[in-house]
Amino acid sequence: MKTDSRTFGTSTLIAKNIGRITQII
Repeated sequence: MKTDSRTFGTSTLIAKNIGRITQII
């Protein structure tokens, strides 16, 4: 389950980055 939570955290960071890029565009 530790890997799942880690992957979830990584996907969350990626989602935040995508949101930032979308705002810039």
